[in-house]
This record gives sequence, C-alpha cells and structure tokens, in this order.
Amino acid sequence: MNIELLERSFEQIRPQAIAFSNHFYETLFRHNPGIKPLFANISQQAQGKKLIFSLAAIIENLRSPEVLEPALKSLGARHFEVGTLEEHYPLVGQALFETFAAYLGSDWTPATMDAWQEAYEAIATIMLEGAQNPQAHLEPELTFYDWVDLYGEGSPKVKDAIFSLTNFQYGKTS
Repeated sequence: MNIELLERSFEQIRPQAIAFSNHFYETLFRHNPGIKPLFANISQQAQGKKLIFSLAAIIENLRSPEVLEPALKSLGARHFEVGTLEEHYPLVGQALFETFAAYLGSDWTPATMDAWQEAYEAIATIMLEGAQNPQAHLEPELTFYDWVDLYGEGSPKVKDAIFSLTNFQYGKTS
C-alpha cells in the first residue's frame, strides 16, 4: 500500500474538507438514491464531519494496523446496525473515488487511484468483518467514533481536521 501517496492526497483535500464531504454525499445519492434513506435521521453536516474525521483517523493510523483494525471493525459493526449492506460498499467506494478525482484534478493520477482503490478494498474488507459479528465489535468495545475522539487527542491530523471543521481543540476547556 502506498501510504505516502494516500497521506499526500488526503492532505490536499483537507483544506476543502466540508466541500469534499458534501460533494461525496451528493455523488453517492445521485448515483444511488436508494441509499439516501439510511441517512434520514442524521444531520448531513454531522455526517460530513464524520466522513472527514474517519478518513483522517484512517490515514493517521495506516502504519498502526493493531490500532486501525479494531476501529474499522467497530465502524463496520456500526454501519451494519444502521442498515448498511455489503453491496453498498462498492457504491460508496465509487463515490469516494469520483470525489477524490474531482478535488485532486490532475493529481488524481493512475497511481493515486490505485492507492485509494487498494486502501478502500482493505478498509471495506475489515469493516465487513465487523459487520459479520456486530455485537463483538460494539459494546463494550469503543465504537469507531468513540475511537476517533479518544485517539484524536494524540493524532495531529485528526486534531487538525477537527479544528478546521469545528474550531474545537482537544485538550482546551475554554
């Protein structure tokens, strides 16, 4: 897996994170309107932030599979709990790739596309493992978003993404 290329390409979209996540969901729903009801009870703004936080946490921990794997399994379990099916994963991947292509422009090279496709396939495989036995990967284990909160405190990329989207700084009380 070309981790450096994944990190570099994510860093390029991070300054436009909100627009990127909005474009992702617009693309996903345009191509797959049947998926939209899965998001009916979720604020689009909150969901967009979760997408960016998730990508930031994944990129930050690509070199730490012992941390990333349980988090991705809990994410898969959580997605299963809200109705995500295995056949949704390729649709989400395609929308993600189209969005990266739109935001990276000429930097969306065949090598960058291959890196994201390889990473997404690995991520989806691990998430689907969590979805096969959701109870084993939810309580009492941390969910993925709990994990983002916990590990975000020590992760510069996650902290930067959270700060740029919410102006919230971990560790600051005022």
